[in-house]
Amino acid sequence: MQKISSRFYYGWVIALIGFIVITIIYGNKFCFGTLFGALLDEFGWSRAMVTSVFSLSILSQAFLQPFGGALLDRLGPKKMILAGAFLMAVSLTLFGQARSLFSVYLSYGVLFSLAAVGAGMVVNTTMVSRWFVRKRGLAAGLVSVGTGFGLFVFNPLLAYLIEAFGWRNAVTGLGIVTGAIVILLVGLLVKNHPREAGQYVDGMSAEEAEQIDKARKTVDKISICHGRDWSFKEALQTREFWLLLLGYLGYLFTWYSITNHAVMAMCDMGLTRMKAATLFGYTGLIAAGSGVAWAWMADMVSDRKIMMIISYLLFCTGCLLFAFNPGGVKMIFLVVLVIGLAHGAAMTLSAVVADRFGVNSMGKIWGTITMAGLLGGALGPIGVARLYNPVYSYSMAWKVLAGVALMAVCCMAFVRRSPKRLFFLERQKN
Repeated sequence: MQKISSRFYYGWVIALIGFIVITIIYGNKFCFGTLFGALLDEFGWSRAMVTSVFSLSILSQAFLQPFGGALLDRLGPKKMILAGAFLMAVSLTLFGQARSLFSVYLSYGVLFSLAAVGAGMVVNTTMVSRWFVRKRGLAAGLVSVGTGFGLFVFNPLLAYLIEAFGWRNAVTGLGIVTGAIVILLVGLLVKNHPREAGQYVDGMSAEEAEQIDKARKTVDKISICHGRDWSFKEALQTREFWLLLLGYLGYLFTWYSITNHAVMAMCDMGLTRMKAATLFGYTGLIAAGSGVAWAWMADMVSDRKIMMIISYLLFCTGCLLFAFNPGGVKMIFLVVLVIGLAHGAAMTLSAVVADRFGVNSMGKIWGTITMAGLLGGALGPIGVARLYNPVYSYSMAWKVLAGVALMAVCCMAFVRRSPKRLFFLERQKN
């Protein structure tokens, strides 16, 4: 066990690496909207067909996520991220050589989904949750803002590379370079647990850690801060688990639909693809910047779920603004601002889950919630494309997405601090 100076808590290095990994994985993932036009030009497919590629990737990830969560609990984050980075490089390289719908489905739809399971949000936020309790919201938020920063960096970057080198070379180059960066960083610097660095959670002293451990043994009903860890089976029997699951499903249904179609919607309003990709990329910058502030506030409030309620309300507002937007850069940027703030506030959900159920089985619990969310994320973009095709307008689609986001708000509002068994299970027990 390598001893690291007690003056510096290594957990912040882990959080920084998690941020970089998420920036790269989700940057490559959320720039699919920028590829949209290039795939339409290359293959002559309909928007629904192009959308089906992204949706297949999300759907594959959804079904694979519970298995990934189980592997995470067994193997640890480091091995999972290394495997995910390698698969990302392979999948994007093959994607760049694809010549048919089947080969695109296989390379991006299946292999990239495996990469996202191995090195995605569940793995990285679980990794960080092992290092923090008191500042878990801030640490998880710092990691999660990588989704926004990746969107900001990779959308205009990919648009530039496509114009300069063509979409095939752009995708292949991004996959190889970014995959190598992740493998080097994680291989050299990541540790799975504070004890591997000779430290304790939150950078506590040995005496503090011993006192906390004694206190935990006397607590058996709550999991906020230093409560007990719930098993996966126990979590499934609570109302909070299912409300969090439904809320996350609604969130990703909305968010993935926006990331998939926003650039093309802006092009329909008269913007060039480069300008639309750059403008939408600011969504990520706003999310990344505000995400740190949201995460800091999450640790200040009585319950971190408040950030999620704010997030989902902002998504609802952003979709309504999109639906009634007459066009023009100023109005589009207002939508970008609201959506960016919404995504920034949504980045503390993993901390909300850990607060209620602990971290010992978080891989399975958070992985299953993520699976449901990804199902929504797969269905949403296809639904939007179907609503667009008959009338060649996104107006109705944005209104539907606003309704879905409002449903997510209602689910989160009823999540309690201390999980309790579903009412019909309580009756059976009595």
